[in-house]
Formats: sequence, C-alpha cells, structure tokens
Amino acid sequence: MSGKDQMELEGRKTLVVGLGKTGRETVKFLLARKAEVRATDLCERGDLSAEALGFEVMGVKIETGEHKLETFLWADTVVMSPGVPLTQSVVQESIKRGAEVISELELASRFLCKPVVALTGSNGKTTTSTLITAILRRGGKKVFLGGNIGTPAIEVVDSQDTLDVIVLETSSFQLQGTDSFRPDIGVILNISPNHLDHHLSLEEYVDSKMKLFANQNEGDFAIYNSQDALLREKMESVTSNKIPYGTDATQNGLSLRCAKVTFRDETYDLSRMRLPGEHNMENAMAAIAAATLLGCPKDIIEREILSFAPLEHRINLVAVIEGAKFYNDSKSTSPSATLRALQSLNAPVILIAGGKDKGASYGALGGEVKNKVKLLILMGEAKHTMKHELGELVETSLVETLDEAVGECLKNLRKGDNVLFSPACSSFDMFSSYEERGRRFSDIVQNIRL
Repeated sequence: MSGKDQMELEGRKTLVVGLGKTGRETVKFLLARKAEVRATDLCERGDLSAEALGFEVMGVKIETGEHKLETFLWADTVVMSPGVPLTQSVVQESIKRGAEVISELELASRFLCKPVVALTGSNGKTTTSTLITAILRRGGKKVFLGGNIGTPAIEVVDSQDTLDVIVLETSSFQLQGTDSFRPDIGVILNISPNHLDHHLSLEEYVDSKMKLFANQNEGDFAIYNSQDALLREKMESVTSNKIPYGTDATQNGLSLRCAKVTFRDETYDLSRMRLPGEHNMENAMAAIAAATLLGCPKDIIEREILSFAPLEHRINLVAVIEGAKFYNDSKSTSPSATLRALQSLNAPVILIAGGKDKGASYGALGGEVKNKVKLLILMGEAKHTMKHELGELVETSLVETLDEAVGECLKNLRKGDNVLFSPACSSFDMFSSYEERGRRFSDIVQNIRL
C-alpha cells in the first residue's frame, strides 16, 4: 500500500457525517491538516459527547438532530462514518452535485504507507483479524489492528512509522464508501445475506464486500474461501494473485484434510485447535495464508493457532450448571453466524435468540434447529418473525427480556444440554452493543442460584 496518492486537505471543505468514535477521530485528523470542517449527526445536541461538542471552539460548525441538504451541498468531500447509509437523499444529492463521498477507511487509506492486510466477510472477521495479528506479533512484527474491530484506521496514520504491518477488519459499510483503497493482502472469508436493512439489496451488499479486491494489481494477494459458491463466482473478475482455501486441494491455495492444512509444501496439524467448529478451521486457513505471505515461519503460525482461545462473546463457555453448558455467542448478529454456532455444538441445544431484525431470512437455521434444538426461546423485535419461520420445527417460547429467557431455559434444563445464546440479530432494540448484550447474559448466568 502506497501513500503517494495522499490528498491535499488544507482549506478543503469537508463534512463529517456521524460523531461517534470514528467521526470524532476523523474530525481531529482533518483539523490537524487544516481542512475546513463541519459535522452533522442525527443525535440531539444533548446526546453528543463532550469531545464532539468541544470541536466547536476549534471552528467546527456542528449540526444536530437532522441532516440538512444545504450542509451536504457545502462540502467538497463528505466523509461517512460506518453504518450511515449512502442511500440517504441528502447523500445522493451531494453526489449528483459533484461532491466526493467516501468512508473514513478510504480517507485513511490515502495516507497509509505500510503493508496493509484487510479482511471482510459476513462472519469471522474479528476472530480471523485478531488471530492474524497474534501470529504476526508472535513472529516479532509490530502490528496495528483496527478498523471495524474498534480503533478507526484514521488513528494509525500519524504513528505508522513505528509499525511493520497494518491489519484492518472492514465492514460492508466501510468498503461501500471506498474508491481507491487497495490492500496488499485482502481476505474475504465468506458472504451470506446480512445488513439488508442498510443495503438496498443482497447484490449491493455483495458488491460492497468485493470492493476489497477491486483496486488490487498483480503484486497484491486475494485470499478467499473456495467453499463459498457466491464468493467463488465473484472471484472470476479479480485480477490479483488469487489464493483459495477449502477442503479440496486447490492450485496455489490451501487444502484441508482431517484437520491438517497444506500450503506451499508445509502441513499444519490443527487437530488440537481451541477454536471450535468447522468455520474456525476455515478462519485458521485464511490466517495461515496471510501470515505466510508476510514471512512468518510455519512453527510460529501453527503454535499460535493452537494456543489461540475463542474471543469474548464468540461461543464462550460461561458456566456449567447442573451438568449443562452455557455458551455466550452474542457476537452472532446474523442467521449465518448463528448457524455456524449451532453446527459447532452437539444436541440437545436450548437456543436463545432474537433482537433487532436486519432483513435476512432465518430459514437457513431450519435444518440445525430441527435436528439439534429442543427448545427455542425468542426475544426482541424479531421474535415474531423468527417464530413464523422456525416455530413449527421445535417447541418455542416468546419472552420479553433476557432475564426471562434464562429463566425459561432453567425450567427446561437437563444434564447434558448445551444452552446457546446466539441472537442471529443485532442488539440495538434492547442493548447498545453486542458486547453489552453478551456481558448481560454472562452476568445473569453466573449469578444463577439453584
């Protein structure tokens, strides 16, 4: 990744949309480069952070409670925070009038000069990006991990001289607003219906993901899951060095046989891997490919993968009560993620699910629900939709709160059960984040007194 295409920001009229963490870091970045900055946020003024309001004394005009067309038309460049739809009429009108509309990821990428590994996918992004970072660090490299995982990419621009590699987890929202972003190593783990409450269609969602490879050239690498039919079809147009991975032997790629991965004449025995499930075997294969391309030796890669523990809120064993295991999988915010969690556990399962619907069908869960789940407990805005699609397959109970869900679970608990809290939905109907939701589940379970 080269920073030679850095844009000149001094005096440029730049509008930052959204004043969450990413928006605030973007404002600071722009002010440091003497851009003329304004910001807009749908929150009311009283709901903004003190840091955001403090920008006003630095000359930033802040608009709250609405997005005015005149504000967007003022700008030469509009920088969108993650999750703010590009489909808004004010955004589309500013594009028609000639404004440049980009994501914070695109802005940051124009100033990055170190090698960049960027990952995306409907599921597994956080686990895989964290695993790659752990391997590289174990190999002695200085690595920044950020993007969608928590620390905006814009934060690393001014400190990148101390780094060897930049690892970025990227979402469809961030990629949709890119134009010239070109990672040295791109990884797409999988693509399944998600965020259809944000994107106009599945096709738009898929196209946003594929932008990760769009600007790569013959010196770059595109790592992808060859088991994913939708992704495999889209890879035909990619012109960089393609590295597929999957259960079948693949030319120039990685193959999996009985928990052993082969890549470039090396074989990795992952039979003792702590990460559960076939999907995590796929994530490990992607990590092997990326780390190998960056010069990490086999022994370091294999050792780090085998010792790597599941991240918080990702099929975490919270407690064993009366011989039943309770798992926190709050990070599963889509049906495909919950499907993978179900595939990782043995029957009988008590599944607690539901939350804010994102527009995807829950039908894909049907087979695993029918074969493994003895009780389905549903909550949140999506509970009636989920019951309609899955309720005839298994005994189903509707509840109002997470406390009530755990209580309903305890009424039906038997030794040997696996209790899985895997919502298949976002958290924003009842909680501020999947982390808060997961912590609440863990707190409830750990305070059970029978």
